[in-house]
Amino acid sequence: MSENHVTLESVLQSVVRITEQRSRENLEQCLVSTLAELSGIRAATIARPLRRSNGTVIEILARAELGTGKDADPLCRPLDDHPLMARSLTTASEIREPSVEGGEHCCLPVLDGDEVVAFLVVESSDGMAGSETLIRGFLAVYRNFLAVLKDSERDTLTGLKNRKTFDDNISRAIAQTRAARTWDDDRRHHDDDDHHWLGIVDIDHFKRINDTYGHAFGDEVLLLFAALMRKVFRTEDLLFRFGGEEFVVVLAPTEAERARQAFERLRETVESFHFPQVGQVTASVGFVRIDPDDIPATVVGQADEALYWAKRHGRNRVCWYDDLVAAGELKPHATEGGVELF
Repeated sequence: MSENHVTLESVLQSVVRITEQRSRENLEQCLVSTLAELSGIRAATIARPLRRSNGTVIEILARAELGTGKDADPLCRPLDDHPLMARSLTTASEIREPSVEGGEHCCLPVLDGDEVVAFLVVESSDGMAGSETLIRGFLAVYRNFLAVLKDSERDTLTGLKNRKTFDDNISRAIAQTRAARTWDDDRRHHDDDDHHWLGIVDIDHFKRINDTYGHAFGDEVLLLFAALMRKVFRTEDLLFRFGGEEFVVVLAPTEAERARQAFERLRETVESFHFPQVGQVTASVGFVRIDPDDIPATVVGQADEALYWAKRHGRNRVCWYDDLVAAGELKPHATEGGVELF
């Protein structure tokens, strides 16, 4: 369908439907489905680049083909697997090329300042000429949504991600872990020791800080603590403030010892830092590996158990849940059908 045959009413209805969505995932799927329906293109895909220590990968967030819907691919694949996006990322510009099926593929980057934060890839049979205005209009809606979302998902004091964004992020990490397990080993090697990790971090005796120095200095400790977290962890690691003095870290895939070292590095950095007026502050950490069959409540619960063991046994320490279970300090929970049995 060319844009000449698209009615104003259908466009307005689509805008209303898209802006009714209350999550990024739902909006992105609604957007690509709408583009496939209204513009007559062959397919539309929304993806984003994720920078990791071993290179940039691409996460497919939503995809729709004309007349059908299609689930996003939870497995992040290397940038080299997506040459069109790779060129767009390098140049921060729109890239077009003929497709092997005939027609054209067009990659439109979504920018936040100078940084490419997402892509819209359009696959068409006869180029975008007949629907370009429509596609660019909906892309502008998406860009504006990402700007609003960026503000709404941040903790107002520290600037870290807030608690309400956690569920989507941890579910995505579990889905990526599950997809990596089933990935064809003949095509790409996957190290079984590489996992996502979740750590819960708690500032020790924070109530005492507030009671002794006042909430203004307590807030300053939280701000400086968040800054230390940004310094210690990688850009691909996700940092959340859960509220009060509790923080959560979701590490991008890495080995067990490197995960332990990362959390120890945070503990040591905090311990050695001089907080104005307050002086020395320490933190305790409980962390756990994210496995393919996990559910969010299980992961958080295990990390929480490890954290409170650390708090009860001297504080200012990092505890891995599996170590505590192996040592007999904690009892593992039996699971059945993905539900914990206490």
